[in-house]
Amino acid sequence: MRYPVPMIRFVAVAFLLTLSACASFRPLPPPPAADAVPELSTLSVIGPKGQLDRQARERLTQRLARFGDDNLLERHLATMQAVSDTPLITGNRVQLLVDGPRAYAAMFAAIASARQHINIEMYIFDEAHQGDQALTDLLVERATHGVAINVLYDAVGSGATPPEVFDKLRAAGVNLCAFNPLDPTANRTGDFVQRDHRKIVVVDAQQAFTGGINFSATYTSSSRLRRPRVVDAKKDGWRDTQIQVQGPAALEMQRLFLQSWAKQKCPDMAALNYLPAPLEAGSTLLRIDTSSVDAQRNGTYIAALSAVTFAVKSIDLTMAYFSPDSQLEHALRAAARRGVKVRLLLPGLSDFGGIVQAGRAHYRRLLKDGIAIYEERRSLLHAKTLTIDGIWSTVGSANWDWLSFARNDEINVVVIDQAFAGEMRALFDDDLTQSTSITADEWKKRPAKQKLRERFWEFWERLL
Repeated sequence: MRYPVPMIRFVAVAFLLTLSACASFRPLPPPPAADAVPELSTLSVIGPKGQLDRQARERLTQRLARFGDDNLLERHLATMQAVSDTPLITGNRVQLLVDGPRAYAAMFAAIASARQHINIEMYIFDEAHQGDQALTDLLVERATHGVAINVLYDAVGSGATPPEVFDKLRAAGVNLCAFNPLDPTANRTGDFVQRDHRKIVVVDAQQAFTGGINFSATYTSSSRLRRPRVVDAKKDGWRDTQIQVQGPAALEMQRLFLQSWAKQKCPDMAALNYLPAPLEAGSTLLRIDTSSVDAQRNGTYIAALSAVTFAVKSIDLTMAYFSPDSQLEHALRAAARRGVKVRLLLPGLSDFGGIVQAGRAHYRRLLKDGIAIYEERRSLLHAKTLTIDGIWSTVGSANWDWLSFARNDEINVVVIDQAFAGEMRALFDDDLTQSTSITADEWKKRPAKQKLRERFWEFWERLL
């Protein structure tokens, strides 16, 4: 979701700030060589009891290999290890959540079960409903029962949230903190362009949620409902994806929240044990990749680039805001040329049309190399997911655009699991039944006026 604030206010405050920040865009890392798959001997994996030794790592990879292609598994595990020092985490249980109603049902249930603490880091924090229950009422109820609640919300993303939402929570004792306020006297970093685009909910450090779904009225209904007008699709029923994580990875997401809270110099939190001993919840292996302006490496970008570069069989990308840099575009095209089946599901309508036009400026080159492109035109597509080779999947907040590449704090969960990848593949195939295929011949015949719009917005894509 782009900036949900009145356009005049956005132009007055953000335009010049964005322009001034362009020079500070961090250079993006080059892709790894496609034939440089490293050895797996240094694989780093942690579990409920800490770092796994070599024998435990070997047992883990042998078990995973029984459910998939051994060579593909080793290839992706070794690649992940080569491009990042972020460890893999085992002992988890994950659940795929599609669209707002299903995701809110799971998140509201988790919040209702909280006994010690609830930590929320959200780009857009506004009133949301699960059936007849309002999010603010649920949080107030938990707060009155002694649960410590801390909410870090982005000052721009939540700029349209009515003040009474925050007043109600503050009166109940909920600890609130705005990320990088636009008020120069309140901004904590001096960087007015950097935004917190993460969507994280952690309950008792035992279960956590992340993905593309904010707390917003746009998720009241499912994307599968037919809507008579485009404006209806923009207001409600967004197509989005969330992931629920239980186990040691939930504790890691708690740790990431605490780091963001501390970096923003937010108010003191209640004196509780926010990092208890992790509990084993399953056997799923995953990794949590993050990005931030003040980090040395953009983990979400590197993971996507390396996974596409090393893909062997298939790439299924669902992306809300698609305006890739030259490296990501080249990696997609190179994969298609070497025989990888590459499919892209992209938005046909958006809350900000400029990014759609900038993305379409890439279509001609992608189609030329045999990449299949589909557009979702019945609902607003806001998901950010990627599935590769039936074994590697990611769900998160990071888009393939320059804001996510260079100016936002983002988070993606990478899951190494054939069954989960199968769910992702089935979801992708189901989405295609409601999408429109873009063919190379049809694309050549589009009106000149549309081509001009694409060229215009492509010129500005580093600001989108």
